[in-house]
Amino acid sequence: MHVIVATDGSAQAREAAAYLRSLANPASVTKVTVVAVVSPLAAVPFADDSPSGSLEELSFRRSAEKAVATLAELLADWGPEITTQVRSGSPAGELVKAARTLDAQLLVVANRSGTLGSLLLGSVSHRVMNDAPCPVLVVRPQKGAKRSR
Repeated sequence: MHVIVATDGSAQAREAAAYLRSLANPASVTKVTVVAVVSPLAAVPFADDSPSGSLEELSFRRSAEKAVATLAELLADWGPEITTQVRSGSPAGELVKAARTLDAQLLVVANRSGTLGSLLLGSVSHRVMNDAPCPVLVVRPQKGAKRSR
């Protein structure tokens, strides 16, 4: 079974990956692809005249690469082959596309509902559940856990 684990760099995404690891039998999971999606509008930061760091260091893409690497490390000794991808676009849309193109049998996302953005725009996890070509595991934050980001 090929599993996609979505990350936005949050503690909730790390909890979702840890939950998958505790729930699924690694013998039945052949591959895990950790996916982060960068919004096209946030793909390049505003330029400034400060001498600190290169454009690449300031890029949101670099943060996404760090997030997928963190989750890949969390899953590294679990057993299945681990790969990573950073995509650009609408988070829900890109996760659904990844599930289709990679022929995933499960898509794991963290639910961060309750934030103002999710109330106004709808949550990524809700949109993924409605459009994914495979089962979706939505992992809610633990009760009493502090939300990050």
